[in-house]
Amino acid sequence: MKSAVKRVRVIGPSDSAEKIGRQRQRLTPCVTKETCGASGISAGMVNMAPGAMSKAHYHAHTEIIVVCLRGTAVTLIGPELTPHFHGPGEFIYIPEGVVHVAVNLDEAEDLVAVEMRTDPLFNDDVVLAPEHDVDVPDVVARLRRRHPIGS
Repeated sequence: MKSAVKRVRVIGPSDSAEKIGRQRQRLTPCVTKETCGASGISAGMVNMAPGAMSKAHYHAHTEIIVVCLRGTAVTLIGPELTPHFHGPGEFIYIPEGVVHVAVNLDEAEDLVAVEMRTDPLFNDDVVLAPEHDVDVPDVVARLRRRHPIGS
C-alpha cells in the first residue's frame, strides 16, 4: 500500500470507501497513512446496523478511543464480557490487547461512532478471539431485557 505524503487534509466519510473489518464492523477509514501520511494515529467512522454485534477481537498493538455520536452502544470487555455502556458524546478507551465486542444495543436505530487508533493503517492489527463469541448472544439478550431502548 502506497502511503500519502504527510499533509494537512480535511477528510469526510464520503471521501473514503466503507469496508467490512475482520471483526464484522462497517468501517470508513478517514485519517490514515494512506489518505494523509499519518504515522502514529488514524481515525474513521464506525456504523452499526440495528442490533448488530462485532466479533470478539482485540487490537494487538493499538490503543483505541471510540466516541459515540448516535445510538446506544455497549462494549463487552475482557473474557468475562463485562458491559460498558456509552451513548452520544461519551468516550470509551480500550488499551491494546484487551478483548472486546461492540454492540448496538438498539434493535431499531443505527449506531454511529468515531474511532481513533494508534494504528496509522486503521485496522491492521485486529486479532479475532472466537473463543469468546459463543457467550455473546446470551449476554446481549440479557442486557437488552435489563436495559430496553426507547422504554
